[in-house]
Amino acid sequence: MGCGSSMDTQTNPVVTEVSSAMQPRQNGASGNVVEQYVRLDEQISKLEGTCPGPRMATAEAWVEHIHGKHEAMLGLDGMGVAPLREREWEAEEALPIPAYTMGGRQGDPIVANTPTKDLAQLAYNLGVIGDARKASMHEDFFANLSESALYLLSIRYYGELFEHTKVRLKTLAESYAELNELYVKQDGIIAYISGGTYMTRLEESIDEQLETARDTRDKLGSALEQWRICGLLLRAAANSSTQALKQWRQLGRIIDPKQKLQWALDCRSLLHASTISLEAAQLALPHVELKYMSHRQVLAVKHCNTYLITDIANKARYEHTSRVFTSYESNMSKTCTWLYETFNSTLRPDYDKAEETVCGLAKTLRDHREEVFSTVRK
Repeated sequence: MGCGSSMDTQTNPVVTEVSSAMQPRQNGASGNVVEQYVRLDEQISKLEGTCPGPRMATAEAWVEHIHGKHEAMLGLDGMGVAPLREREWEAEEALPIPAYTMGGRQGDPIVANTPTKDLAQLAYNLGVIGDARKASMHEDFFANLSESALYLLSIRYYGELFEHTKVRLKTLAESYAELNELYVKQDGIIAYISGGTYMTRLEESIDEQLETARDTRDKLGSALEQWRICGLLLRAAANSSTQALKQWRQLGRIIDPKQKLQWALDCRSLLHASTISLEAAQLALPHVELKYMSHRQVLAVKHCNTYLITDIANKARYEHTSRVFTSYESNMSKTCTWLYETFNSTLRPDYDKAEETVCGLAKTLRDHREEVFSTVRK
């Protein structure tokens, strides 16, 4: 009867319970039940506008996708690496690298057992921060350490993303449950007044048009959630890249080797967070090619990040890395801006138009029913 959205409600109204609960209020006040219908319909229309059902379905799919990605990384499929338990990677600075031995490095006990927090001391002892010759001698060794640490950091970031998406899903599920409760109450009122049948041909016609309009709006609402997820992740990627670039530029002016190394590690973490956010954004909106950002550029950033520690002492490499990071930060910002501009010029107007159509039909049906119901109740 037009009381539910295109997302199926989970409960059916119990007309006898609704009608008996209303009966005391109906005696001597025939307009009360009609006023209740109008108030409920207005509430429904407002809550429906947020598309909790379609958005929830999209969020559920996203949670499953991220969970699968996270589980695969924990299992380290195809990496020849022993599985990690969640408590073994709580924070990068406290991450022991035991159990993380990759391919050709399985026989290297230092790589296998060096915690990230000891990397700074090791690099300091070997003099790779201020001596280009020593840095060149040990670059592959430190690159292996960085790869291990960054992979573990990826697991941590995807774990955090998974927890964040669960919070979003819970919020949408609560809104959807609230909407279903309103549907049940409204259906009970309509059934109480009309016996569950259309009272006029006009009511039936408007209701059919409304359901069609709701279906269109809900599909757009589902897509809206995908773009929202992608947009938030791109914004996070852009912010992290900007912070990392500032860190990297300031690093060049630091004299103390230990401080310089710590800043380098912070920069590395920020850039890795940016590339992971970008990767997740692409997963969230797989059919949209993100402008200004190429796979080749991302690979260049990851390569620089892997060799970041030993490239500091080499002026030419430091400048090359600076150019790579600067270009990435600039394009990351452009990509983020482009996505929001594209959204605001395409999907947003379409959704707003669909929502306007739904609201107009809902009000027309509400006004018509108010008139008919009031006549019946007199």
